[in-house]
Amino acid sequence: MVFKIAGWIISFEQARTWFDRQEYKHDHFGDEFVGIALNRWFEERNIDYLWAVVTDYPRGSLHAVIVLVRRRREDPKSTVSHYYRVRELDADREVKKQVMEETGLSDEDLPWVTVVDPFFMN
Repeated sequence: MVFKIAGWIISFEQARTWFDRQEYKHDHFGDEFVGIALNRWFEERNIDYLWAVVTDYPRGSLHAVIVLVRRRREDPKSTVSHYYRVRELDADREVKKQVMEETGLSDEDLPWVTVVDPFFMN
């Protein structure tokens, strides 16, 4: 059994651009706080359908990214090395349109991924 998340990857730079486009002050914190700031910003805007998670992707790459999580769950049939990917649904694509509009990013700029054990618990 493993915890997994599914959503779109954005970089710290893309997140900061999103903040700029929405006139959200962010200059006072470093990259390690961008995910927390995104979650606070989502909360302020009553956005309960996105959760920002900072993790390495691909796993073990030591390349930190932000995943804009749409779905999360414990998967009893998956392990870190063998897991089922989560598919992007039409409802996810509707949210993605909103994100693209606000960020100025394209569909290709927001790849959908499944990340197992994003907090490295296993």
